[in-house]
Amino acid sequence: MGIIRRVFSLGFFLFWLSGLYPLLAQQNIAFGIETIPSNAEGSPIRSVLILLEKDGKTYLADSTELAKFTDSFEIRPGGSFRQFTADLALEVVRKQPEIKSASYRLYNTELGGPVTFVLTAEFLEEGDSKEPILEEKARFPLISQTEKSKLTWLLNGGGGFYHEQNGLFAQGEQFTQGNPVATDPAGLGPRFWGEFYIEPGLAGITQLGKSKIFPYASVSFLLSGRNSSDIYSAGATAFGAVERLYGGILLPRLGKNEKLSFDLSAGRQFFQLNDGFLFAKFSGSANAGERGSVYLNSRTTFQMTGLAKIRYGKFHLDGFFLEPQELFKDRQTDTRYLGSSLQFQDNKHWDLGLSYISIINSLSQYSTTGNPIPWEGLRVINPKLWINNLGQKGIFLKSEFAYQTHADADMKALGWYIGGGLLKKAWKGSPSFYYRFAYMQGDDPATPTYERYDALLTGGLGNWVQGLNFRKISGDGNFVTHRVEVKGYLKKNMELSLDYFHFRADQLNNQGGLPPINSFSSKSIGQEVTASFRYFFAKNYLFLGIFTWGDPGKAITENFETQTPDWLSFQGTVFLFF
Repeated sequence: MGIIRRVFSLGFFLFWLSGLYPLLAQQNIAFGIETIPSNAEGSPIRSVLILLEKDGKTYLADSTELAKFTDSFEIRPGGSFRQFTADLALEVVRKQPEIKSASYRLYNTELGGPVTFVLTAEFLEEGDSKEPILEEKARFPLISQTEKSKLTWLLNGGGGFYHEQNGLFAQGEQFTQGNPVATDPAGLGPRFWGEFYIEPGLAGITQLGKSKIFPYASVSFLLSGRNSSDIYSAGATAFGAVERLYGGILLPRLGKNEKLSFDLSAGRQFFQLNDGFLFAKFSGSANAGERGSVYLNSRTTFQMTGLAKIRYGKFHLDGFFLEPQELFKDRQTDTRYLGSSLQFQDNKHWDLGLSYISIINSLSQYSTTGNPIPWEGLRVINPKLWINNLGQKGIFLKSEFAYQTHADADMKALGWYIGGGLLKKAWKGSPSFYYRFAYMQGDDPATPTYERYDALLTGGLGNWVQGLNFRKISGDGNFVTHRVEVKGYLKKNMELSLDYFHFRADQLNNQGGLPPINSFSSKSIGQEVTASFRYFFAKNYLFLGIFTWGDPGKAITENFETQTPDWLSFQGTVFLFF
């Protein structure tokens, strides 16, 4: 009866969400839900499309026309989206003598995931003359903009309410043993609180004279807090600190054919590799404890980055240095990552990549059944294969593989996934269906080799947060997941998705997991169902509603003497992005 009640509650929740806004006429949601440029800052660009409007018809730009735009300001598949460079590229298009007007929009299929960049350019009709582009009075957040420079205010923020019922399966004190953040962990019954953040700042880019050198920079300050105890920590809190603080140089259109470009930057900024399997945009900073943003996840910049990006046609070579922002100044692990990535994207079907990552410094250690192994010295080889729109039928495949070894220890670990789905653009609501199998190896204590997979800085709601509730207790490695997702669009700015996760352990030995589950008597970890609703409204605002139900399996329940009831979570958040 308990499961029936949960399923009924989930069905009612979905019915309530769908009834908030009536379904309009059929719309072709070809690229996902439209998202706000400032919300996509730092996200990978999955594809670039140009729609040309001429003589009352709209058609896709050919490869030559597309190259003229993508080569202008590094707006290419595989690059990272920066709003001020995209706006400058748009300004170049608008100034072309044959163009009447131009604009761009961004789309993604998951919050914080890779974006599709769609530029729409309208040609002048025959006999029309181009009207001079008048300088308009700058409106917030724009301070000033020319064809060669842009300076703008930043203003991001959000607030939400969060409810946990039987948080951490009513075993909060057990699951948080030794965690300095957990001063009042959730347990049996309800836990309700609110969180907020506000982030003002500045961003700008300019051209140095007539050269092809474009320096850019950004700075912001972020204040966050909560009104009462969250899932881990006691009481209200507020915390303010610098968030963005980075600068860089963009050198586009180099070489004889102007296909070569460089982008060099350093400081506190965003980073994501692919869709977050190893490094996610939302995992660069800690948000719990005194920062009061454990669910809003407002801080996302790394404490320090060094990024070098080289583009030549459809090939991309990136080098990156990453130092995550940690929570406690007196407990720093000083973990630093160094990596490189070579990728090929044809902007149609193929997206191939090969990355190499190493941990070059860290005080942390892997917990083993024998002697601990330091994080420092970990090496990862990460090939990627994504194929889109197979046979023009809307079929897509995604897979990545991570092989981990160690410079100074006997360690070999595997993590990989393979997923496939179908997107039906012509159907009402443009539904998509997706299945993914993910394997993160556990350690077999009978062998001398340490084999537990390290998921590094994985994350991202809708991607690698594998179960909103189970993610909080699963840790890294020893995790085998089946995921089924059904998604559709009520409007171009309104997305509804339903995810089912089934979790099993790879090994009964779970050394390296949270203290109460260092070993399992069963490989059945549990299952989780998540419904999420994304709605961008009033141009600069996003509402995100989430309901998730976690059902523990024997691997969890048999480790406790007291009850481990189902764990229910409700979240409602409004974000603003300027």
